[in-house]
Amino acid sequence: MRVVGLVSSPRRGGNSELAVKEVLSRFPDDWEKTMIRLNELNINLCKACYGCLPEGTKCKVSDDLDFLVRHIKHADKVVIAAPAYMLGGHTSIKDIADRLISLVSDHRLFNKTDCVIINPYGMHGWEGMVKEDTLIFAKKLHLNILAHEVILATLPGDSVKGENLETVHRLADLLLKGSDEKQAPSSDALECPFCASTALHIKPDGSLRCCVCAGEGKLVQGSAGFEIEYNSEFNHHFTEASLDEHVDYLTEKKQLFLDTRTEIKELQNRYKELDWWAKPEQAEK
Repeated sequence: MRVVGLVSSPRRGGNSELAVKEVLSRFPDDWEKTMIRLNELNINLCKACYGCLPEGTKCKVSDDLDFLVRHIKHADKVVIAAPAYMLGGHTSIKDIADRLISLVSDHRLFNKTDCVIINPYGMHGWEGMVKEDTLIFAKKLHLNILAHEVILATLPGDSVKGENLETVHRLADLLLKGSDEKQAPSSDALECPFCASTALHIKPDGSLRCCVCAGEGKLVQGSAGFEIEYNSEFNHHFTEASLDEHVDYLTEKKQLFLDTRTEIKELQNRYKELDWWAKPEQAEK
């Protein structure tokens, strides 16, 4: 059995690394334990070339993405720790997430491996969108997220002290045991019933839409305050049907581009002479 820990932090011995090591230490000795520091992978930026479409084709960019994907496919459990940087996830999470469009068409080749997520942040009220950035990253790796905790941890080691240590242990035990039950929200904020995001677009009439998975619902008054009323059969972004629709749409648009590239090139050429780009000056030799 294999458990893989993904760390999205350049800080060695930081809160993300220590939290993952604490989770892995709760697993029995006969488990194979592997950790990957995402920011040390050679991951190039997505070129939006759609060379990864249709199904069965691979991303044309040659780098360490295959290395990461192989570890995910062969893992029995996954833990992700990603700190908040500038009100969002660390750059490595975002760069890799862009490239994961290459995995959309192959979603059936993944085992929907159980996963837990830990997001340390350093100042109260400054967690920003780190939860949502990491949710997208994990979902695009086709992981089954059992629980997700955003924890205040400023100095190195704060993630494995006091209440934070109890939280890390709870996540580790949940990951080892596995559960099909919906976990309680990690905060008192209303969460999307489909992906657990708290980034909700709420309209004056009470209808709402999740900014991550496009899940829809409506605010209603419950016994303990507002609740979200929703249709459990809604086709949000992370269902297999929606993933297939996404692939079909992109494949159709790719073919349309190929069919009309002469006209597109003519249009682009009309703007080619408008060269207003600012470029860094060459360093003097």
